[in-house]
Amino acid sequence: MTNTPHVIVVVPCFNHGRYLRQSVESIINQTWKSLTIVIVNDGSSDDTHEIATELSSRDRVEYISLEGNFGKWRALNIAIDRFAGDYVTAQDADDVSLSDRIERQVLALNATHTLHNLCGFHHCWSESEVGTHENERVTGDLNTIISNDVHQMVLEGYNRPGINHYFTGEFETAGVTALFDRRLWELGLRFNPPGVGLRVLNSEDSDFNFRATTLLGRTSILAEKLYCYRRGTSTNNENT
Repeated sequence: MTNTPHVIVVVPCFNHGRYLRQSVESIINQTWKSLTIVIVNDGSSDDTHEIATELSSRDRVEYISLEGNFGKWRALNIAIDRFAGDYVTAQDADDVSLSDRIERQVLALNATHTLHNLCGFHHCWSESEVGTHENERVTGDLNTIISNDVHQMVLEGYNRPGINHYFTGEFETAGVTALFDRRLWELGLRFNPPGVGLRVLNSEDSDFNFRATTLLGRTSILAEKLYCYRRGTSTNNENT
C-alpha cells in the first residue's frame, strides 16, 4: 500500500440524474484528495448520461455506461474490478457526503488496524435537511467502535428477530458508506445479486458488510454522522 492510500469511490446511478451532480461534487470536494470517482450509469432513461459525461471531464472522475439496467450490485462489481485503488467505497447517486467523510474513515481504518469501516448518517426527508447537514464539519478525535465490539453487536442483531442483521447497538450506520481495504476484494468478496445469500431479504451492501464483518472480524465503526441519506429516493432498480 502507498504512503497515501488511493480511494476508489463508486457512484452507481439509475435515473437519478437530478441529484448526480451534487452527489459527485460532494466527493470532489472531500478533504481527502487521493481518490478516483467512478460514475456507473446503470441503464438510466433520464439525463444521467449527459450529466455523467459532463462530470467525467473533471479531474479524478471516470464514467462507465452500461448497456442495460442490471442492478446496483453489478454496477459496483464492474467498477471495482476495472479500477485499482488501496481502498474502495461507494456513494448512492442521490446522497451527499460531508467533506471530511473519506479522510476520517481512512484515518479510522488505520487507527483501529481494521480492513472494513462504516460511518453514520443523517436521515434527510427534505431538501432543507440535506442543506442543513451537507456543509457540517466533524473534527477532533475519532469516535470509533473497535472490531471485537462490532463483531459481537452484528452477531447479536442477526440472532434477534426484528433487528436489522447489521446491528451496531444504539449507533446507526449506513451500509453504503463501507470503506474497505481492496484485499477483501482479492479474497473474493463480491456484491451479490438478489436472492443470493442474505440478499433474500436485504440490500447488496448489508449482505456484503455482514459477510465481511463475520468472516474476517476486522470491521470498525466510525460513530460519526458523515453522510446525508435522502429518504424515499431509492437509487436501486434491479431487473435481474
